Amino acid sequence: MTRRLLNCQRLLGMVVTMLCLLGIAAYSTMPRQEDPSFPYRAGMVTVNYPGASADAVERLVLRPLVDELRQVEEVDFSQGTARTGVALARVKLNDTIYDTDSAWDRVRLAMERAKQDFPDDVGQMSLDDRLIDIPAVVLAVSGAASVTELSDVAERLKQNLSDIAGVSRIELEGDADEQITLALDDAALYRLGISPARVMDTLARRNQTIPGGFVVVDGRRLSVLPNSEFADIEAIRATPIELPDGSQVPLAAAAEVWRGPVEPRQPETWFDGERVVLLSIIIEEGSTDAIRFGQRIRERVASVREKFAPYDIQEMFFQPDKVEERLDNLAWSLVLSVLIIVAVVFTGMGIRMGVLVASILPMVALISIGLYDLGGGVLHQIAVIGMVISLGILIDNAIVIVENIQHHLDAGSRRLDALRTAVGELAGPLGASTGTTLAAFAPLLLSKGGTADFTRGVPVMIMLTLSVSYLLAISAVPLLAARFLKPRRQAGKDRLIGLAQFLGGLVSRYPGRLIVAGTALVAISVAMTPFMAQQFFPNADRPRVIVELYMPEGTDQARTAEAAEALERMIRTQSDALEVHRFVGFTGPSFYYNLQRSPQAPNRARLVIRTPTLADTTEMIRWVRAHVREEMPELDVTVGILGQGPPRAAPVAVRVYHASDETRAEAVERVFAILRGTEGTVDVRHDLDIGVPSIAINVDDATAARYGLTRADVAQSLYGQSFGVVAERYRKEDDPIPLVLRSREGTSLSLSRLLSVNIYNDRGDAVPLSAVATVETSWEPAVWYLRDGVRMNTVTANLEAGYSFSSALDSLYRAIEENPLPAGTRIALGGDAEGSGDANTALLTAAPIGVLLLLFFLLLQFNSFRRVAIILLTVPLATVGIFPGLVLSGSPFGFQSLLGVIALVGIVVNNAIVLLDVMDRQLAAGESIRDAVRKAVEQRTRPILLTTATTVAGLLPLAFSSSTLWPPMAWAIISGLLASTVLTLLVIPAVCTQLIRTPVPEPQNAPA
Repeated sequence: MTRRLLNCQRLLGMVVTMLCLLGIAAYSTMPRQEDPSFPYRAGMVTVNYPGASADAVERLVLRPLVDELRQVEEVDFSQGTARTGVALARVKLNDTIYDTDSAWDRVRLAMERAKQDFPDDVGQMSLDDRLIDIPAVVLAVSGAASVTELSDVAERLKQNLSDIAGVSRIELEGDADEQITLALDDAALYRLGISPARVMDTLARRNQTIPGGFVVVDGRRLSVLPNSEFADIEAIRATPIELPDGSQVPLAAAAEVWRGPVEPRQPETWFDGERVVLLSIIIEEGSTDAIRFGQRIRERVASVREKFAPYDIQEMFFQPDKVEERLDNLAWSLVLSVLIIVAVVFTGMGIRMGVLVASILPMVALISIGLYDLGGGVLHQIAVIGMVISLGILIDNAIVIVENIQHHLDAGSRRLDALRTAVGELAGPLGASTGTTLAAFAPLLLSKGGTADFTRGVPVMIMLTLSVSYLLAISAVPLLAARFLKPRRQAGKDRLIGLAQFLGGLVSRYPGRLIVAGTALVAISVAMTPFMAQQFFPNADRPRVIVELYMPEGTDQARTAEAAEALERMIRTQSDALEVHRFVGFTGPSFYYNLQRSPQAPNRARLVIRTPTLADTTEMIRWVRAHVREEMPELDVTVGILGQGPPRAAPVAVRVYHASDETRAEAVERVFAILRGTEGTVDVRHDLDIGVPSIAINVDDATAARYGLTRADVAQSLYGQSFGVVAERYRKEDDPIPLVLRSREGTSLSLSRLLSVNIYNDRGDAVPLSAVATVETSWEPAVWYLRDGVRMNTVTANLEAGYSFSSALDSLYRAIEENPLPAGTRIALGGDAEGSGDANTALLTAAPIGVLLLLFFLLLQFNSFRRVAIILLTVPLATVGIFPGLVLSGSPFGFQSLLGVIALVGIVVNNAIVLLDVMDRQLAAGESIRDAVRKAVEQRTRPILLTTATTVAGLLPLAFSSSTLWPPMAWAIISGLLASTVLTLLVIPAVCTQLIRTPVPEPQNAPA
């Protein structure tokens, strides 16, 4: 290998140079995002059943739908909601599914099968399988009092932006569809002797789209346009309605006709107090640079802004700015890490060796970026963090190679001899150490699920950079070292050599004491785990406060809008509230990947408050909670900031199951009371339904039959009086507008007026409702919640700063153990506990592959179970620093810390490998075990300490960064590495003196 290397120096140099240029080109052109993209594993099925009660929706629609969904193998679970007039089923695919399109096709087939069991009058059913799409840009169109007018302007703007490169789709939110209302006068209909059915039939015959063909005149075709459909509102009003005596009256004589927004009210949006219509622009994920995409959007908006005057176009949320800010900050962290590492290398190795070692950093970084881009990689914060973590690790190979070549040069070897000897001695051990690090990250690479998809950029980038660094360390670096290094003079004055000799003497003289001390330190460290807070993912570092407002089920959207407006008005009195955006009837655009997206509901609203800094959000959250508690106690709100990791409703979520609705309600109240009294929990709420009043119309079938009526006639008449029925469509606009036939009051119909309405039979005779039916008031559920077809309710809670979900759940379990829930009650955990459990399960599922790879590389290198066992002792030694470091730094232990532990395992195992490799060579040379470990410590102290120093130095910018996501990981690596390095240099050699006496024996060729 070394001979080929020497003969191909020019070819190697050209290849490395070209790969570096590839990296430069890739960095300037590759797509950029803030966070990774996720597979489309979440979807929402919506089924409209207008006018049906929650009980009817659950029984007739939701249960048949859920039963069919459960038969789709790719579906992990479905969570259904049945409320008045609508069934919602949130569908989650299995974490192992990556070909989501075919899975959603099977879900659609299940929906079609379920549809066969639905009642005939069930409305439209739809599936949104792009539920996790996040708009890159949200624009707000304002400048008019009419929402309909703003909707038209927003539609025009959408058409102007749709052809921009990278646009996946544009959705309008807060817009208002239109309807033409035909408000029938019941008294006029009775006086004229006509029925709503006759009006509908007349409208259908009058409003037909019939082509008239064309005629040819002087060789040109002229289209014939018959006046067969409504041309304007006046034409509708003038539509002649035939009376029983054969005469005619215009429709205006029996109905008032007007054009306006559809009823009931659609979701509404406000931009900092001004009514707006939003354009949510969704980017093509994985192939579009978000930063350049944002520039194209701004350029196009600037070019068309004058055409849209006097309407105003504002940016509500602009993700490309956040992407640029995030990547710029991480890029500076990367540069700062490189500078610190270079300074450490120069300090520890001198200028000449330091330049050689530091030269590998830009080469590895550029080559890795080029290869990452060729593999379809996207530059986001996770990938950059993977590179930052790998900086200190990847330089290890170069340090060891350069140190070894320098050692042989100092011993009098010629340049090429030193190169051959160093590469021959270290290619195997460095390959094994690199392989073990790759094995440590293999479970992260192979695990499935949302958490793994979010963090996969870390193992991909680390494994890529380490592989590249190993190849360069045994090829390009030795050639440069052999060319530029010189024998050192006065090497004995090096302080690190003195430290190495001191540590070697300790190991040789006091191995037993070092083993006892190491064991005690491990025990003390493990004993500190109860003081360490647990957290799945930290909160985001965006200065925004999210206020979720829940009104009781059955609340009209107008009442919800009043409550949200009142709360917003009070929030604006606070100086830290720079902007307040309000969304009523839905939760607004999901402008952040972690933001929980909920379906439309008239009892929901969301306020988004922007504060000057992240620190200001704490006081704003406290103030909102206090204000609602003292001034608006009728409101049910949760207040918090944006989070990280997979979306969830709250950090603490407990699902409660019981076959009896009454018993389940009792259990839910108990869990709610326990969590509300638990220290550290806030915004504790449950989704128990207090119910809504209803009016039961009991039709007397015999009486109705005498009048020529049926129950269906009564139901349809009542529905037409309130919601109305679509009689026809007005087609003179871009989109057809429905003509809705209803009473003048619509859904505002008074109870007394409802009971006096007329029901019309087939002959058109008017029969008072009171003649065929009696009325009974009752109280019925407004909503039912199902998970996989089983009724359940959920209790959720947010957490105050410094508290973890584990402490809240521990208190819950203790309280339940002391005072058990009703017999038959079953609880299941959601929130961070479920997410953490799923992530850890996915990691543990892939862990055996990593362990097997680790053992493979270690046995390949040492061919000794005893030596492998000694090397694996470094893993518990790493805990000596991890737990105290997290406790002292105030960092919680979560998935990010776990990433740090995995990285740490790879580093400390590498240190042990190079240490035992030198020890084995000394044993093979005839040294005793104590002398062998002493010389191994003396020879490997400098590379190990330099590796530790460079890794720690490279992570310091992350540890002290303003980000909330990465400091726990950085502190886990830093503290663990500082402690384990010392123990690896002392305890591991001390254990070797007790367990190893001779080199690994060669297989004996014994006689048969």
